[in-house]
Amino acid sequence: MRSKQQGFTLVELMVAMLIGLILTLAALQLFLTNQRTFTLQQALTALHEDGQMVTRYMTADIRQAGRGSAVAGSIPPVVLASTSDGPNDTLSIHYWGTSTCAGDEFPGETEIRNTYSVDGDVLQCRSELTGSTVNLVSGVESFQVLYGIDEDDNGQLGVTRFVTATDLNADSVVVAIRFALLLATDTFRQVGEANQTYWVLDQASNSDDNLLRRVYSATVQLRNYNWDEV
Repeated sequence: MRSKQQGFTLVELMVAMLIGLILTLAALQLFLTNQRTFTLQQALTALHEDGQMVTRYMTADIRQAGRGSAVAGSIPPVVLASTSDGPNDTLSIHYWGTSTCAGDEFPGETEIRNTYSVDGDVLQCRSELTGSTVNLVSGVESFQVLYGIDEDDNGQLGVTRFVTATDLNADSVVVAIRFALLLATDTFRQVGEANQTYWVLDQASNSDDNLLRRVYSATVQLRNYNWDEV
C-alpha cells in the first residue's frame, strides 16, 4: 500500500518566508544599532584621549610660568607682546628651564618662551627661542584663555577676577591661567537637533552639522609669582 506524501502549501511557504524576513530585519537592525554604538564609543574614546592629553600637557607647562633663574627670581609669567584675543586666543608663557614645548633641550637653564596658538584646526606650541613648532591636537574649533589676577594688595594669594588678554597690562599680577578647547571629530555624526551651542569659557560656539564635539578645560594655579606684588 502506497503512503500519501504531503508537502507545504503555498500559503505555509509564504508565511514561513515572512517570518524569516521579519527575523532577518530584526537581526539587521540590532547589528546596525550595535555598530553605531561601537562607532560612537570609538569616537568618544579618541576625543577624550586627545582632550585629556593636551590638557595634561599644557597644564604641566603652564605650571612653570613665571619661574625665574637663580639670579632673576620670579619673572612675569605671561609674555604680553605675544598674547592676544581673537576667534582663537594666543597664550605665550615665560619661564627659565632646560627644555621647550617643542622638545628642544639645553644643558643649563635658559629663558623659555612657549606660545600656544591655533593654525587651521590644529593647536600648536611654538618655541620663540628656537622657532621650533609642535602640533598638539587637531580638530580644534575654539581655543580660549582667561587670566586670574590678584588685585588685592593684602599679602594673601587669591584670584579676584578672571580677565582676557586685552585686560592685562604690565602691572597685572597673574596668579592663575584658565584655558579651554572645543574639539570636534568627523568620525561620527549625532542624530537629533543639528543646531547646538557650546560655551568655551566666555565665548559661544555654534554648530549645525551634528558632528561630535566636547569642551575640555583646566584652571592652573601658578606656582611662581612675586610675593611683593600679591
